[in-house]
Amino acid sequence: MKKRLFIFFSSLIALVTTGYLIFLFVFYYEPTPSKNNVEEMVSAKDLKKFGEVEGSYLLTPRNYCFYNKDSIYIVEQYLEKGKEYADQYVIIEEGLELMDDDGQAINQIQAKDELQADYVGDLEIISKHRMTVYKNNEKVEENWLFKITYKYNEEYFLTFMLPEYIEEGKFNFFAEGYEQFLQF
Repeated sequence: MKKRLFIFFSSLIALVTTGYLIFLFVFYYEPTPSKNNVEEMVSAKDLKKFGEVEGSYLLTPRNYCFYNKDSIYIVEQYLEKGKEYADQYVIIEEGLELMDDDGQAINQIQAKDELQADYVGDLEIISKHRMTVYKNNEKVEENWLFKITYKYNEEYFLTFMLPEYIEEGKFNFFAEGYEQFLQF
């Protein structure tokens, strides 16, 4: 009887522990694309891993960023899941100084509702960057994104944004991006 009771409680403890570990894995697991696969796909070497970014040019808004001294490469966070995720990427080139010709675009950005909210402070438009979107290794879109920093809840954030009035058209690099790419 004691042996059966011991086996029952041991099995129960093992079952609860296994369930808890599976729950933790599912809750905390974040897919990370392979650096080698990304280097091969974008034809670049010596990439460094940055981490998650939020964007609107790929299949899903959950993107992953790698970079080198010349460019930022953004791929799907779920790159390893299959062809539909692996056939597209975005390259953001090193920034250029803002010129007088950029005045209209700057005014459009400053007038955007999301940047006019009371909680956004210290808004600064720093530079412009050529962005190229590739699907199936073909260039499908090319635009100028503007690098913007702002303050929210005493933290600074970095975003690359189109000046046009469209819902999509940006990449959020969060507070980590502010620290990493402010001088890019």
